[in-house]
Amino acid sequence: MEAKAATGDAGICTISALAPNPHGGENPRYGRPGRMPGSVNVPVASCVDPRSMTFRSREQVAATFAAAGADRSKRIILHCGGGIAATPGAFLLHQLRHADLAVYDASMSEWAKDVFLPIEVG
Repeated sequence: MEAKAATGDAGICTISALAPNPHGGENPRYGRPGRMPGSVNVPVASCVDPRSMTFRSREQVAATFAAAGADRSKRIILHCGGGIAATPGAFLLHQLRHADLAVYDASMSEWAKDVFLPIEVG
């Protein structure tokens, strides 16, 4: 599993598109609470302007992902609950010319159910 191999790899930036409470472990929505170890949180909502319900500007989105550690030198794996919320992030990163992108299909719906996979909380 590529996502498991990415855990702890400094050359890979794993981004959680979940809302902050499931990402941090306060909401056990997917079974075991928490996230894939080492993943950083860029909720999909942080890329959307709440008034216009459109994506924020290219510069704002670039700054949001850069602050999370996403840069073009790294492979970026995005995850969420099932792959749906991570997809807009992958689209936006593609528009920002990031080439090495992946969306973890099934994401935490799969990860959290496997008791042999590590979970990070907090």
